[in-house]
Amino acid sequence: MPWVEREPASIIRDHVRVTMQPFDGPPDAAGVADVIEQIGSDKMFLFASDYPHWQFDGDDPMPPHLPDSIVSRMCADNPLETFPRLKLAA
Repeated sequence: MPWVEREPASIIRDHVRVTMQPFDGPPDAAGVADVIEQIGSDKMFLFASDYPHWQFDGDDPMPPHLPDSIVSRMCADNPLETFPRLKLAA
């Protein structure tokens, strides 16, 4: 399509956001790191608690084996970039 100037994956990374609950990822840190690398952007992740569903993934609201940099980004920077009006509330 001549009007598409970028690869589809790049367009998706700019316009799609995903939450991490329920987390159906790999059970180990290396596997989680591989999935994040394959997605190619840490800007796509947003926090979601999945409360009050009974099938919640345990006591910790954070998915297991996420790097601290991803947790920080998905709880602060990404929501503010996705919903700029949140900055006005602060």
